[in-house]
Amino acid sequence: MTTNMVRESAKILQFPVRNIQKLMETRERDDRSRPVIYESGAGSWYHEDAIREAEDARKQ
Repeated sequence: MTTNMVRESAKILQFPVRNIQKLMETRERDDRSRPVIYESGAGSWYHEDAIREAEDARKQ
């Protein structure tokens, strides 16, 4: 029977240091990869007419 038991202690892991510059660069790169959506009031006349027609039909 062995009387000498060796227990391993917990391993301490260090959290990575937060690099603000790298975080900002990552956010900027992500922003550039998103599509840009432009809304134009001049090209949506048919949508406005459809809404107007639906409101008129509801009133009748």
